[in-house]
Amino acid sequence: MGKERAGRILQTLEEHGFEAYFVGGCVRDWLLGRPVHDIDICTNAHPGDVIRLFPNHVPTGLKHGTVSVKMNGQFFEVTTFRTEGKYEDYRRPSDVQFVDELRLDLERRDFAMNAMAMDLRGELQDPFDGQSDLAERLVRAVGEPEQRFREDALRLLRAVRFAAQLDFAIEPHTLQAMKKTAPLLAHIAVERVREELNKTWDSAAPDKGCLLLRDTRLLAYSPLLARLTEKACAQAWRLGKLGSLAQKWALLLYAADFEGEAARQTCARLRMSNRDTEAISALVDLLNRVQPQWDTPKPVEWGPLLLEAGLETCRELAQVISGCWGNRQEDEIVRKLQTTYDAMPVKSVKELAMTGLDLQTALQKKPGEWICRLLQTLLVQTALHELPNTPEALLEVAKKEVARDEH
Repeated sequence: MGKERAGRILQTLEEHGFEAYFVGGCVRDWLLGRPVHDIDICTNAHPGDVIRLFPNHVPTGLKHGTVSVKMNGQFFEVTTFRTEGKYEDYRRPSDVQFVDELRLDLERRDFAMNAMAMDLRGELQDPFDGQSDLAERLVRAVGEPEQRFREDALRLLRAVRFAAQLDFAIEPHTLQAMKKTAPLLAHIAVERVREELNKTWDSAAPDKGCLLLRDTRLLAYSPLLARLTEKACAQAWRLGKLGSLAQKWALLLYAADFEGEAARQTCARLRMSNRDTEAISALVDLLNRVQPQWDTPKPVEWGPLLLEAGLETCRELAQVISGCWGNRQEDEIVRKLQTTYDAMPVKSVKELAMTGLDLQTALQKKPGEWICRLLQTLLVQTALHELPNTPEALLEVAKKEVARDEH
């Protein structure tokens, strides 16, 4: 459906005397038989021509020749053939020049497999032999690899990500240039680094991605990230069976012997959201407490973990533990978790038959931290050790706990 809609844009441009092509990742993925999510179009029509021909548009990047055209409710980026000026920040060109020749546009791109264009009739323009790279399962830079990476250092991580997503190798000259230009990655915004790492962990071959990161030392500029890839690679193959990115990060951090605080520092270094940081570091804390051994299942005492972290976090933890065990016993571990939860007569302090104020009044004590500690003790006793959830039973245990503390 997307290709058909985008094809109408190509057809309109051709009818008005312009060249127009599908370009980049969509062409690569069509040739590989992979799902296509974004369809990009290139043309020798200038942005003003595109705006004139397609009234339903958004001028998303006129400076760089890009207009987003809306066709039947879907947006497609239409970009004028261009060459690029000097790169001043290892990321973006200082200026672009519009050109009439497709080859000049394709030669500024990152990898040969992304430097192919296809017209409306399916005819391929492949001046850098990207088709051969697809057949040989190679990621190869267009032209001089070192120059490509010096232009845009994010391409270093994109090479790793494509190798992991497609389960490709990196062509030797390209790999050598990556090692040589690795320090340039320190100039790239950390949010972009984080997104590429997320896509690498979420790929078909995350272990390949991790090994490439380690062997090229792309992350050497960050001691925490370098330590992560140095120590976690042996376990990275396990990520493929995990669900969320939080689970994947948690397993890698645990595999690298990170504890909760180091995990938080790593998340902060990558400027993750507070929500993601808490989710990941909570899982790392719990993993360090359970200490699952690789490929060696053992019973997990779910009760205390459920009281502390709640059912949803424990479900995430169960998946990560199953990953640590080579995805064995996943059904059994989830069943045991649910059985333990269902058997607990109370699940939170709010369900206790006495409140903190009730305890303060009954024990005639001033408010303080003792109330929270005491409520937690009563919760554990009631949820896991058969203490009846009645005011009388709770108060009796409370008095003993207070007397013990005072003694």
